Amino acid sequence: MEMQEKDTLFLMTLAAFGAVLASALATFIQWIVVLPLTIAVFLLMILTYFLNRKGAIHFSENAEKWAMILTLLVFIAAFIYLYRPV
Repeated sequence: MEMQEKDTLFLMTLAAFGAVLASALATFIQWIVVLPLTIAVFLLMILTYFLNRKGAIHFSENAEKWAMILTLLVFIAAFIYLYRPV
């Protein structure tokens, strides 16, 4: 892996850490809304840190696919719940 790629991954990890820190500070004010975001960004920070290891890219692509499927299912459930007949 080139040095420039490692530098980019390091900066991405720092940005993710900043997002974790900012959302953790916001959690004290509005914890019920921000806590899931904080947990998700923390997991993304860990995943970004391990992207320079062998096999992590494959895991990341699979995780992205399953996250998209889960998001689609949540949107479908939300629309069904929102527009259900009364």
